[in-house]
Amino acid sequence: MKRAKRLEIVGKLIHDKERECALRVVATQTRLADAERRDQELRRYLREYQQLFERRARGGMGVAGVRDYQAFITRLGEAVRQQDGVIQQLKAECERARAQWRHAAARKSGIGKVLAHAHSEARQLEERQVQKELDDRAQRVGGTR
Repeated sequence: MKRAKRLEIVGKLIHDKERECALRVVATQTRLADAERRDQELRRYLREYQQLFERRARGGMGVAGVRDYQAFITRLGEAVRQQDGVIQQLKAECERARAQWRHAAARKSGIGKVLAHAHSEARQLEERQVQKELDDRAQRVGGTR
């Protein structure tokens, strides 16, 4: 198998790897965006619940009601903290995915240059062979006269 053909196989593999990395970046960014939306929803819900508690507390409420509101607000606060942790993990995962994609893209670019050079060399070799054949024919035709 010629060098250019072997490199084409490698080029396809590297192209597929780069595409896979790019898709991973998109998927991770989508998960991050979803997590950030969820975080915003949780924070909005927490604020609303705190405001509702304050209004009801000013209007007077029983000890059990106060305890229930505070327990629920505490659970919402914990959910917000956990969601913040998820977001930090996804941000780190996004950065790793981007770095892998950049590395794969650089490899793809490099192999593309090597492949282009190999194709150029193959064309030049073929042109030299064709020229040699033409010269040999011309010499044979010129020598038989």
